[in-house]
Amino acid sequence: MAVTNRVLRDRLSQLNAQVMGVSSDPFYGAPVVLVVLADRTRPTYLYDGSLVIGNMLNAAHSLGLGSCWIHRAKEVFESSEGKELLSRWGITGDYEGIGHCILGFPAAAASVPKPRKADYIHWEE
Repeated sequence: MAVTNRVLRDRLSQLNAQVMGVSSDPFYGAPVVLVVLADRTRPTYLYDGSLVIGNMLNAAHSLGLGSCWIHRAKEVFESSEGKELLSRWGITGDYEGIGHCILGFPAAAASVPKPRKADYIHWEE
């Protein structure tokens, strides 16, 4: 689910903050929230959903966007309000919130990566 509606984005942020026990914005002001859910009836649902978010982060970076994986989607969508949102969106079945992928434009240029460590990968032939 892609959330760009500011009111809904802010409500998701509030629900996430409640789970965390804070009042700050866990989405760091990002204007877009991609909600990743996975079907619990699949034995690999957690891995599949995690891979989806990882690929979203890579794709965002390749486009010059800032992104971040935000946890607590499981708890948000297990709440009564979270379940109501899923129903409103027409999502039925046994789904679990895996995470949120937030998107926006970075406030600063990315830093230059550090050189790779020597012998960090070991090959055995």
